[in-house]
Amino acid sequence: MKTVKKLNLIIVFYLGVLVLLLLSVIAIPLVIQHGLSITRTFIIEEEILETALIVILFCISYFILKRFQHTLKAYKDAIDRAGEDKSVIVSRLAEAFNYIGTVNVEIEEIQSVLCGVERYPESKREFRQLVDGLAAKAMTLAAAPWLFVRMIDRYSSHTVNEHSAHRPRGDLPSVTLGNRAILDGSRVDGLQTIATRQNNLDLMTVFILPNVNIPEEKTVLLTAILNQIEMLFLLHRAGCLKTPHPNDSGERRPFSWGD
Repeated sequence: MKTVKKLNLIIVFYLGVLVLLLLSVIAIPLVIQHGLSITRTFIIEEEILETALIVILFCISYFILKRFQHTLKAYKDAIDRAGEDKSVIVSRLAEAFNYIGTVNVEIEEIQSVLCGVERYPESKREFRQLVDGLAAKAMTLAAAPWLFVRMIDRYSSHTVNEHSAHRPRGDLPSVTLGNRAILDGSRVDGLQTIATRQNNLDLMTVFILPNVNIPEEKTVLLTAILNQIEMLFLLHRAGCLKTPHPNDSGERRPFSWGD
């Protein structure tokens, strides 16, 4: 607002100077009725004096015009920069709102994944259903067409168990990655793995999925899902969760994939 007022004052001042110069040009012939005597022998004729003063006034008007144009250009550049800054700020605000929305969605996903287990599985069937649901959520989170959850014995390289999820109209690949390749950290074109980070266990739990671009924050969440699957399996295997069919001695049977 202050800039607009200042610009209006400059325009009014310029127009006032132009009017003053125009009146001066008109008044010069009326003011100068005779020549100007510099010395007794050197006299400037009336017409020459009027012409010279008119030329001087027009030169002054020209310089004022150039200065006015320069000032207007400076204000125009300032307005353009302000418009660019506004565009940058609006873009950053939009990115900030998008980021906040993404964070809110991720918080909901975290709550759904890590806080959504109301009842721990008590049988292999319930455990499989839970892992299938987590695998489907992980596939959606990674925006992948399919995904495998595989538990590998570190010592024998055997598959302890495997789950899969895929889109309704998608197909699972017939061949993915071998267990030894996963344990050795080998890479295969078109495929990627996300594994748990606990190296002192006798098994490794991994996601096998296509080589899609997964942001770091989603990778952290996918790793958290793997850790939860692995933790539940360890609890079952250790017999910490009850099973629906106790044996004859009244003791709880440890969970086994072969049950």
